[in-house]
Amino acid sequence: MKKIATFVMLVCFALNAFATSERPTVQIQNGKLQGVVEYNMNAFKNIPYAAPPVGDLRWRPPQPAASWSGTRDASKFGDACPQPYVKNLSAGLALPGSEDCLKLNVFTPTKPGQNLPVMVWIHGGGLLVDGSRDAQFTPMNLIKNGVIVVTFDYRLGTFGFFAPKELIEEAKAKGEPVGNYGTMDQIAVLKWVKNNIAAFGGDPNNVTIFGESAGGRSVTWLMVSDAARGLFHKAIAESAQQSPLRGMSQKHLGMAPETEIDAKYMTAVGAKSLKEMRALPVKKLVLTAANFEEGEFGGPFVDGQILKGDPVPLFAAGKQAKVPFMIGTNSWDSSFLVPGQPSIAALSKMFREDPKIISMLYGNVKDKCIASSDALGDMLYRGSTKLLADSMNDIAPGYAYYFDYLTKNIRPAYPGVPHTFEISYVFGSYGLMPQAPAKPESGANHCALIEKAAADLKQKGVWSKYWYPITNKNDPQDIAMSEKMSASWAAFAKTGNPNVAGQAEWPTYSLKSDVMRNFSYDKETITGLLKERVDYQMLHLREIFAFERLKEAF
Repeated sequence: MKKIATFVMLVCFALNAFATSERPTVQIQNGKLQGVVEYNMNAFKNIPYAAPPVGDLRWRPPQPAASWSGTRDASKFGDACPQPYVKNLSAGLALPGSEDCLKLNVFTPTKPGQNLPVMVWIHGGGLLVDGSRDAQFTPMNLIKNGVIVVTFDYRLGTFGFFAPKELIEEAKAKGEPVGNYGTMDQIAVLKWVKNNIAAFGGDPNNVTIFGESAGGRSVTWLMVSDAARGLFHKAIAESAQQSPLRGMSQKHLGMAPETEIDAKYMTAVGAKSLKEMRALPVKKLVLTAANFEEGEFGGPFVDGQILKGDPVPLFAAGKQAKVPFMIGTNSWDSSFLVPGQPSIAALSKMFREDPKIISMLYGNVKDKCIASSDALGDMLYRGSTKLLADSMNDIAPGYAYYFDYLTKNIRPAYPGVPHTFEISYVFGSYGLMPQAPAKPESGANHCALIEKAAADLKQKGVWSKYWYPITNKNDPQDIAMSEKMSASWAAFAKTGNPNVAGQAEWPTYSLKSDVMRNFSYDKETITGLLKERVDYQMLHLREIFAFERLKEAF
């Protein structure tokens, strides 16, 4: 009996030892981490890159994270940053979130080796919602292609972008940058990567930043930020619309300054001082739909230190980082703009465009309900993609792409590929997305579907599943599309060139040749994308920044 008990104990010890050995460990500057193996990747989650921004650290630049003794469990994601709950969009984020959210996650091959290229992902969500634990950002195919991926959370909403006059004065007295704390968090992550990524097998001298939507815009802001200079070596901006930034304490391009917006917000929450604001509970400060409607969130702004100015004119002036740059847009990226789109007439007036030319260019748009947002898409997505890519000439290689692929059975129901739909193909997470129906959907009335989706958001605060990525993990076309995109993104991270053997030649971009890589069903390159429309909108996009004024209606 004693022998049996001893044998059982030895077996249990061996099994425990085996289980422990199967979980990867790594020593970084702040302490030891034990991660987990999942989806054939090593994953180290919930790693602090800065101190919790609570109490007196609320609305301060990120401060160093504390060290720990022993081994920190890094097998589970941390909390998302505080944000409003939006049905369907917020699935899996475990909201309401926590201010103790300045954490990151590192994904590596199970046998990483040394000096692997590093890709740092900046999630989108309008600087208001989402987080690194979103299933879309599971980088299976990128890791398979031999890179390391870092994802992270950063401060959102008024926690991340806030600069009332009293806070500006406090920061000035402390000698600190002020206001764009979410962007400062992104820079803190890049500093963490520089100091720690070698422990995971990554090369701190080969770091690519990439992001989508607000994350893509963040990439373009970091490209022109002195505070981020030297912390990354390549950059990819997905669906990075280029609407103008506002100013901090003065009007910029006709928009009210951040100080004015934030004074209004403080009144709305009933606070008379910065001290009172720091004492308010998180739930009191999370923005609501009413706050948006009342114009109480100013978003990012030109502060002179972190955000130096708008990327379009700064790129044109050669002020961007001299690193390889890739940018692209989806064929219906302006789906994001539909709920708040102005009429075509109002849009023409807003940008001082000729109504006759607008009627000629957009009069034949099949779905009249999106003609206005399509015009905005030509300016803020397609036009800015071309302008920023072209501005890389003589600076560093610049590449442009167009994403026009939907899984087969949902293609008829859409006028193009909505905002965010490319992400799961880049990451290889398409199997974790909602799956396509077994039969093709109807394409009889796009506008009925679009108007219902817009009404759900405006009236019920529900993010329609119509706008959430849908794939088919068993469709050979979906599998092949993800393989192509992941391979190109990883190749770019490795060498600064996205070309991959077996795929079409992807040339550097110039407005003169106007050739973009086309991720679609057939043609792999596209020349002169909607040229007449986009050229007209680029003209007005240039005017917006050149004349330093913009209609208040924007």
